[in-house]
Amino acid sequence: MLEKRIGLTFLALLVTILLGTVGMILTEHLSFAQAIYLTVQTITTVGYGDIEVHSNAGHIVLVILMLVGVGVMLYFAGLMMAFWIEGQMAGVYGRRKMKKKIERLQDHIIVCGAGRVGRQVLYRLRKEGALCVVIEQQEDLANELIDEGFIVIQSDATQDETLKKAGINKAKGLISALPEDALNVFVTLTAKGLNPGIQVVSRMDKLESEKKLLRAGADKVISPAILGGWRMAMSILKPISVEYIETVIHDHNITMDVEELRINQDSCLVGKTLANSGIKQQTGAIVIAILRKDKVISNPDADEVISQGDLLIVFGLREQLHRLEEVAANLIKLESENIQISSD
Repeated sequence: MLEKRIGLTFLALLVTILLGTVGMILTEHLSFAQAIYLTVQTITTVGYGDIEVHSNAGHIVLVILMLVGVGVMLYFAGLMMAFWIEGQMAGVYGRRKMKKKIERLQDHIIVCGAGRVGRQVLYRLRKEGALCVVIEQQEDLANELIDEGFIVIQSDATQDETLKKAGINKAKGLISALPEDALNVFVTLTAKGLNPGIQVVSRMDKLESEKKLLRAGADKVISPAILGGWRMAMSILKPISVEYIETVIHDHNITMDVEELRINQDSCLVGKTLANSGIKQQTGAIVIAILRKDKVISNPDADEVISQGDLLIVFGLREQLHRLEEVAANLIKLESENIQISSD
């Protein structure tokens, strides 16, 4: 609204200067340069007095300029001042508000770079309900993400202070999706130096950069080019399978997903087989793998015994996975209550 008023007032100012210049030329027979000079002198209230007006018509034109032109000029100056002040205040208020939001975050994810890859990462994290902070150096991209509701820090992700502002000490993970491998290496080194326990996933473009990123401390290195090439090849070789997987992943009506379920020592699932654990029967979700220390048990048998420390990789509908979390929590609560009753 303010921008529209500024535009209309500026147009009115130009029209006033044009009419005043024409009036001075017609009444005082001044040159174009002298006429526009006298007109601007009048509406800006400078009035050097080096050009004299002799005719009555010229005086009338100057009186109109003083009444109309000066008012338009002062109004335009006021709008510009308001625009500047509001912009400054909005920027300061926005930064403070963003800082307070970041200070309240815990176990969030920091995304460095909001280009083509980084933006898709952000959309996926938002879909999963994950809290995230974006670090983007380009002002236009940062403003777009702010308009979309993301928490954004417009700065250089390779700087220690920037990562500290993003709350790296309290963050659960960091995704480095910068366009250059060297920058991703630097961000990984910096992040691991500030928070050795943080999980870092980094993007790579060149295959020879993978070892460097891993040496820098990246927990996982992913190449968008390799994933894209694999997907294109499989779309030719096995189109039906790929189409099914894409439908399962991207169809909003199906919402299939994968969940990780860590088995703690107080879990009532410890010592039970998959068959009598009740996971399939009560939730409908399927355990597709078990990560046990450094060993991966893919497609486990129904008589596989669940042990303390196992990480169950479970596949199913989003509703089934939510139900699994609720069932697991209720079973743990029920088990602890039974232990307390027995001890009493």
